[in-house]
Amino acid sequence: MTWRKVVEDNHETRNLALVQGYHYFNHRVSVVIQHGPTCGIAALTSLILQREADTDFVNVANELLSVAVSLGISSRGELMSVHYMSQLCGFAGLPHTVVRVGLDSDLGEFLKDSVLLMIYDKDKNNEPTTRYDGEKAHWLMITGFCYRPIRSNKPGVLTSSPLGNNISQPTNSYSKSRGSIPDKGSIPDKTSELHLFVQHGKSRLRQLWRWADILASNAAVRRAKPGTWVLPDNLQEHVGGLAVRVFLKNVEV
Repeated sequence: MTWRKVVEDNHETRNLALVQGYHYFNHRVSVVIQHGPTCGIAALTSLILQREADTDFVNVANELLSVAVSLGISSRGELMSVHYMSQLCGFAGLPHTVVRVGLDSDLGEFLKDSVLLMIYDKDKNNEPTTRYDGEKAHWLMITGFCYRPIRSNKPGVLTSSPLGNNISQPTNSYSKSRGSIPDKGSIPDKTSELHLFVQHGKSRLRQLWRWADILASNAAVRRAKPGTWVLPDNLQEHVGGLAVRVFLKNVEV
């Protein structure tokens, strides 16, 4: 098995149709298919490619794997802590910060110039689950969001959500809102209507998952499956409610 890169020229999604009446914003990021338990490294490799398109991604992925092992934060490519991921981002020169996330997070602010990397527990179809307590832990990359506009007080009528200040879109991004993204007040909080664009190292497809489901799955990561993994003392403290925000352009953090 070898590393593979998938460049998505289309915007295929699964699980939720982008029908009229939805607002969405998403960054286009190529997918690197992981080799072994290297989902986090595959995600970082794809972000390096975002900045340096001509880079030999196989060499990049192998170097990241070697560095992770040498730093003592991985044995076979696994990264079982957002802080381990942060260390590797630092080595790769990717501007980033570790952030707390939840249902009340300002995703419009987080995602306007960045992507979020999170650990969740995956089911057989790679979707979020709470069934395995972390034994199927996997890294995902959140690249955008999709939601229905806020309903007016009149039953059955949808009204346009208020938009925040205009924000120039990063290169290789697209938005239904034509050059501006909604502010926090326009993104429904604590609702099943909010879905996030995600991608990960086991699929070439971009998918849409409920934010509430991702958070529940993230909170369920309490232990790792048996194996020779490098693990922090308290796994949930290094995973739960945490994400690595990686900026797509150079910024001071």
